[in-house]
Amino acid sequence: MLNLTIFCSGKHDLKPEYTEATENLISRIDIEKYRITYGGGSIGLMGTVRDTFKNRGGTIITSNLEQFVEGGGDDYVFDNISDRQSKLIELGDLMLVLTGGFGTMYECLESITKNQIREISKKVIIFNFNHIYDHLLAQFLVLQKEGFIKNTLDYYNIVVLTTVNEVVEYLEKFGTS
Repeated sequence: MLNLTIFCSGKHDLKPEYTEATENLISRIDIEKYRITYGGGSIGLMGTVRDTFKNRGGTIITSNLEQFVEGGGDDYVFDNISDRQSKLIELGDLMLVLTGGFGTMYECLESITKNQIREISKKVIIFNFNHIYDHLLAQFLVLQKEGFIKNTLDYYNIVVLTTVNEVVEYLEKFGTS
């Protein structure tokens, strides 16, 4: 069984389309092939990931910060974000970046950086739902053009997908070829 580490927002009151897309995606991930590792939150998209996967009988592994622990039950608890992020990346066989803010960007860029310096070799799937990451991806291209990023995104194990179907299809094929 593979560990799919998911990075996403822990904020509530998001536009419904983000919650709906996340629920749609998570409801289609094969619970016989994947366990989900994530930050342990119960609100926002983090809560949607947890509830949707658990309600289907899927296994979830949490790596949480002490300040956000809600009554126990987390698999790993840390008192700083760096250790929490390192554990999430260590546990994952691949990463899935859903919509989110600074924390999600931090997690995404840390995973990419660890690929760049060859500390890991793990796919980082950026789910560019609703074109939320278009500007980030454009910035990557600017950095390539200016010589700060020397290779193409796929060299750093970055996979950009824009629809739920694309992500599901990628996850179905991952590890089988």
